[in-house]
Amino acid sequence: MSCMRLDPHSYTDSGQPQTRDIDLALRADFQHRMLEGEITLRFREPGGGAIDLDSRELRIDAVAALDGALLRYELAAAEPILGARLRVTLPAGARGLRIRYRTSPTASALQWLEPSQTAGKEPFLFSQCQPIHARSLAPLQDTPRIRITVGRARFKVPSRLRTLMAAAAKGREDAGGSEAVDLFEMPQPIPPYLLAFAVGDLERRELSARAAVWSERAVVDAAAYEFAEAEEMIRAAEKLFGPYEWDRYDILVMPPSFPYGGMENPRLTFVTPSVLVGDRSLVSVIAHEAAHAWTGNLVTNANANHFWLNEGFTVYAERRILEALEGRESAELHAAAGWHDLQVTLERFAARPQLTCLRTDLRGIDPDEAYSSVPYEKGYLLLRKLEETVGRPAWDAFLRSYLGRFRFQSITTDQFLEFLETELPGVAARAGALEYIDGPGV
Repeated sequence: MSCMRLDPHSYTDSGQPQTRDIDLALRADFQHRMLEGEITLRFREPGGGAIDLDSRELRIDAVAALDGALLRYELAAAEPILGARLRVTLPAGARGLRIRYRTSPTASALQWLEPSQTAGKEPFLFSQCQPIHARSLAPLQDTPRIRITVGRARFKVPSRLRTLMAAAAKGREDAGGSEAVDLFEMPQPIPPYLLAFAVGDLERRELSARAAVWSERAVVDAAAYEFAEAEEMIRAAEKLFGPYEWDRYDILVMPPSFPYGGMENPRLTFVTPSVLVGDRSLVSVIAHEAAHAWTGNLVTNANANHFWLNEGFTVYAERRILEALEGRESAELHAAAGWHDLQVTLERFAARPQLTCLRTDLRGIDPDEAYSSVPYEKGYLLLRKLEETVGRPAWDAFLRSYLGRFRFQSITTDQFLEFLETELPGVAARAGALEYIDGPGV
């Protein structure tokens, strides 16, 4: 049987059953820095034979069919970038499987903070699954090509703490003793790298009927002031790109150890506390993460080779939002800063020009190592060139059509180009799109 692996960073075989929906039931063990519990995977179509899942540093305790019958499995030796392949043998007509497992204290998706590292002197846990770290959180098909819904997620945590998930909250149950269970579901299909949660001593402030900010008590009021215009930003984006598809837009201000400016987890953007400067001057961080609700989360790159489809589109969308809210001059200032960042990156990658193309070949390369401003800023330059070539009214109509056509799908650069040629014949050639996409530098 031939192997059809379409993502260079996943063991997922497109000829095998594909996951449609998952359940999670996990307990956070702060003492041992691990999650223990169970994941249930349900397939799009019944299938049998082998299914290959991604895993990293997981201890597999048992694998069973949905009816409870134990299944044979093999956990291969770990590969440095991909982790370990978990191959399960399914009976004919299997509709899913269930895996009991434990994470490692060094799981790449999880960061455990000591009480001394938080303002409230309580422990804190958060996940960061992008680009290929969801496999250290749970065994699954860890590729953006496989979009999944979450039928039910259960997190058992100390009752004095609260779990937040990038999903719809469905209440809390008393688990007895000093623990409680927080419940969630995610009806919109997402790539696995958008699975996200945090556990801590967290408070909430409402910003609008569909937006709120969460953080530790010490900074929640400052956060509410800083992000008071979140609803206005979402409305500006809706005028440009169409309806907001994720129901709520909540923001979680992370502890200082959070390694990014922001992370676009659907329904629950994670942001660094460094944006709390008191004058709302760093609102562009939120504009970028909010824009991802359309570009990246709604329409997603099929794998890391096409990362520019996420980030180039999002930088473009971010600057259109800023232009709508603050004027053209503000957007142009951000574009000038982005151009400078791109020049620095091009110098850094002078010996690796292949990493300065928009469409990359990252076989054998960790996507974290290839991370740079190229997909962001060079991608923005291409989209702006396309806009200038065809004119803004026609380009805006194309964007809305593009987002509608590929809504809740994961696509490649070729799919984008084919759709562009169908909707705006000849524009890609006139703009020199392939030079941006496959040519190094700018």
